[in-house]
Amino acid sequence: MQTRTTNRQGSNIVLQCRTPVQRAQALMCDISETGCRIELFDGYVSKGSTIFFEIDHRNELAGQIVWVRGSEAGVKFMHKLSAVVRAALEL
Repeated sequence: MQTRTTNRQGSNIVLQCRTPVQRAQALMCDISETGCRIELFDGYVSKGSTIFFEIDHRNELAGQIVWVRGSEAGVKFMHKLSAVVRAALEL
């Protein structure tokens, strides 16, 4: 198993998200500059799929699903969190 290279902080951010085939709502349970763990309220994701989080009407955050356990999934962001996204998420 690959080890995390950045520390994660707890969060309880609810975001709309989408995969190429569906829309869903997810709780971002913890987050770092490079990834996060999510709990899906509805829908599902598959390992290896791309997911997009709607941060606000101007910003989106893309990542890849790296593991799935039931309704939880690990996401590796395509890019480190920008200052704009961090501010929008109030991190």
